[in-house]
Amino acid sequence: MTNGRCATCYGTGELVTEQGPTTCPDCFGDGNPLGRGAKMEWRLRELERAHRGSGQDAEGDVLWLVHELRRCREALLWIVARCQDADEADPLAKDVKFRAVEALGLYDVKVP
Repeated sequence: MTNGRCATCYGTGELVTEQGPTTCPDCFGDGNPLGRGAKMEWRLRELERAHRGSGQDAEGDVLWLVHELRRCREALLWIVARCQDADEADPLAKDVKFRAVEALGLYDVKVP
């Protein structure tokens, strides 16, 4: 990401290919980078699309992994929500919430 613009298309929303201009696959033509959660879901959908019905030996394994990743992310989101309801002074809840948020990549870390 460069100054809030998509680093792939430099904020234009399109890429020039040998077949002509095409919508940027990373920002979907918006010119702004997607959040990490949205990127994850789009990548998972692309993996599913590429492997579902492919007849490859790894098809079942890839689809199972995609399902498990979504299931684990859903559990982590539930954990974050429960930790937000916990007492502010609870150090265990703070630590668990921090680690779950970090694993999910909910917030971009900006290095000064």
